[in-house]
Amino acid sequence: MAKEISLKERSSARFFTGLLFVVGLTYAIAFVLSLLYFPQVRERIFHPLSLAMLIRALIDFLGHGLIKLLYLLIAYQLFRLLGLIKKGEPFNQESPKRIRRIAYYTFGMAAINVIMELESVLSIAKWGFPYWGFWLNLIGFLLKVSETVFFGLGILIIAVVLEVGVRLQQDQSLTV
Repeated sequence: MAKEISLKERSSARFFTGLLFVVGLTYAIAFVLSLLYFPQVRERIFHPLSLAMLIRALIDFLGHGLIKLLYLLIAYQLFRLLGLIKKGEPFNQESPKRIRRIAYYTFGMAAINVIMELESVLSIAKWGFPYWGFWLNLIGFLLKVSETVFFGLGILIIAVVLEVGVRLQQDQSLTV
């Protein structure tokens, strides 16, 4: 049976869809304006021998855009979760699902960071920078990714604990 979506839920979904569109459009406009008005950006991206730099700029552009999209999706899930709490239903079956989605979005941010930073770590090794520079960059990369993954794991643990709380509340309501 399909669940009826209320007018308030539809308006909040439209609001976040519009917000995602505005943020994406703003990001694209900022990229185009930086190409038009800052010659050093144009020179770095459209250098005749720098196809690798163009690819790196596109990876950064798409990666940062996806990370911002994931932040907005996390904000949307938190908004919906706070709506459940405001209704007085914190142990609703939707709560663990929303928290689990937040954890998955956090893991997605870690994966995007891996893709974006791995190229820079490998390029330092290829260019022959000093040995210590490669290891410092690699350690920074691993710390950045591991903190995001551990944050996502923490959120996932909270979702599992909340699922147990929902089951306990359902069992308690059945026994009374």
